[in-house]
Amino acid sequence: MTKADKILIACIMVLAVGLVFPLLGHAPQSNQAVVSVKNKEVLRINLNQNANYSVNGKLGKVKIQVKDGKIRVRQENSPHHLCSKQGYVSDANTPIVCLPNATVIKIEKQTSSQDTVIQ
Repeated sequence: MTKADKILIACIMVLAVGLVFPLLGHAPQSNQAVVSVKNKEVLRINLNQNANYSVNGKLGKVKIQVKDGKIRVRQENSPHHLCSKQGYVSDANTPIVCLPNATVIKIEKQTSSQDTVIQ
């Protein structure tokens, strides 16, 4: 491998890293979460207000906490408590799914007022 090959490889690596950073910082921000039990929407939560909520899941109460624009399941009745161990979620691509309680919490993605323009 010549010196020119090493320089070319280094330039390509720097360019690739430089192109990845803008993608990481532009996660869509949202301000609402939807809580569904057995595929039926039971609660719509504003993530801008810190509060505690409770919904009836299949196995009992599911306690939900909103803090600093993030949401989590604080307490629930399931065998392994995986929902409450998941912690806070603020990304619209990461739902909280409590299968034993048949409860799903999804953060809604904000969409722009204009999706496509046809001329």
